[in-house]
Amino acid sequence: MNISNFISKRYLFAKKSRNIINLISLISLFGLLVSAASLVVILSGFNGIQKYVEDVYGKFSASIYVYPLSGKFIAEHDSIFSVIKLNNQVKYYSKVIEETAMLKFENKWVTATIKGVDSNTYNKKTWSLNLIEGNGELYIENFPKILLGYGLQNELQIPYNENINNEIKIFSISNKKQLSIQNQSSLKKNNLIFGGVYSINPELDFSSAMVDYKAANQIFERQNGANYLEIFLKDNKNIFTIKKVLEAQNPDYIFKTHKENNQLIYAASDAEKWMVLAVLIFVLILSSFTVVSSITMLIIDKKKDIKSLIALGCNTKTIKNIFFKEGLMISYLGSISGLIIGTIICFIQMKFHLLKLENAAIEYWPVLIKPQDLLLLLAILFITGLVAAYLPGKILVDKLLKS
Repeated sequence: MNISNFISKRYLFAKKSRNIINLISLISLFGLLVSAASLVVILSGFNGIQKYVEDVYGKFSASIYVYPLSGKFIAEHDSIFSVIKLNNQVKYYSKVIEETAMLKFENKWVTATIKGVDSNTYNKKTWSLNLIEGNGELYIENFPKILLGYGLQNELQIPYNENINNEIKIFSISNKKQLSIQNQSSLKKNNLIFGGVYSINPELDFSSAMVDYKAANQIFERQNGANYLEIFLKDNKNIFTIKKVLEAQNPDYIFKTHKENNQLIYAASDAEKWMVLAVLIFVLILSSFTVVSSITMLIIDKKKDIKSLIALGCNTKTIKNIFFKEGLMISYLGSISGLIIGTIICFIQMKFHLLKLENAAIEYWPVLIKPQDLLLLLAILFITGLVAAYLPGKILVDKLLKS
């Protein structure tokens, strides 16, 4: 049997050696356990929030968005369309009209961003999951409907009734007439049937309304053009390669992926996650170095034992290994136990949803465990545990032996 393994286990677990030093060692172990478990839980909680944000903002997102470099409009016969059609990686694309207009119901007014969606993009079955009211149809007997975010519906106070076709007046600026205070005819008025209410995310719910592309094309007089294009790829694995190819072929356009299109949202979420993680890792490192104090006090307490071991013929390396291995046992036992307990807590939340969220978009706190995060934490715990266990044996034992 390895003598250093045997003695280090005796120092940590033997009943006869229970004293204040062992109590401090157990406190160090418990501190590491709590720190490691907290890291897993909080990191998985942030992953869950990120996954929720991606689901909310990415559910109906295209692979690539195309914007004109100058101006705000892509004409019907622009060269970009032929380039996209020739790319065999493109599954399909759609034109989108997005303009600001005024909506009116009875005496209520509201400003909204009207989005005209192409039939390629709009799928009634997919959108039905986000409908609060209505069946998702954008036409009724060839008459265009408008779908409202639930925030806009609240502001207009318009009720939905499938048996009554409530009309919403939409006022937009005519491109064919000069805009002035005196020339009020420059405002166009169209009547649309209120077709239902949807909820996607807070940003869109309180600012957007949806109509068919053909209806938007007529309302905003876009002559079959678009404010931007949505490109859907056959395989998103090659999205950045395809994006670079399209950028090289079309320097007059801006190409953005979904994440680049919502950069602020994703950047803020990532920054919060890594800032909190940095603080927690710092706390974990401090907890790891409580092992240094535990082993230091143990070495001082076991001076007589060290002298006895030297008298029995133990060399310096064996004595150092005794305290080094006890430090490793404290560090790794606490850290690994913490990782296991933290993972169990996350699985319990995923299964039973114990942590509820009041007055929020979701009923419970979402949790997502990523294997790469656990591996990262294991690497951090391994390194800090190794250093914390090595230092007291290396420095203090050398001093004691010299003295």
